[in-house]
Amino acid sequence: MRSVYVSGLAINNLSHLPPHISAKDRAKKYPNMLHESGGKLFCSLCNKILDYKRKSTIDYHLSGSKHLRQTDLWNQRKYKQLTMSEMCGSLEIYDYDWVRLCTALNIHLSKSDHPLVRNIPKSHQLQEKYLGEVSREEKEGRKVKLSGEPAAVIFDETPDVEGRCILNIDSTTKKR
Repeated sequence: MRSVYVSGLAINNLSHLPPHISAKDRAKKYPNMLHESGGKLFCSLCNKILDYKRKSTIDYHLSGSKHLRQTDLWNQRKYKQLTMSEMCGSLEIYDYDWVRLCTALNIHLSKSDHPLVRNIPKSHQLQEKYLGEVSREEKEGRKVKLSGEPAAVIFDETPDVEGRCILNIDSTTKKR
């Protein structure tokens, strides 16, 4: 490497790159497009590392087809902040569907008490809040399915986990 002496100072770096620019400085110039993490410059949409010392590299990436495609995808997504009541409503639908799934597959709701599924309410909460509604919905569905046709109905009494008797009802239409 050559050293150049200018008025008594030795300059060892003849690079044309800016010596005092950082990834954070570049990220400030492109807000909402780039961000800095750990001294590296990232494209926020593409999650790609860019060379922060070369502005032309950044401009080339931002005008590239992959970045423009990611920008279009990002703009198409409609992000909406949910209120607490909307959020709870969506969780209730999830819990209701969980109870429907468990009853359809004959899985005891007590399986929801396992630590790996702690996001789901406990079995007693599911029974109190959703099981009656699922039962009514299933009953109405069977009435509609069996209306006006001869049917066979099977009743089976089985115990649950705690030894209480549960009545399983199965029905089908008779094929002629």
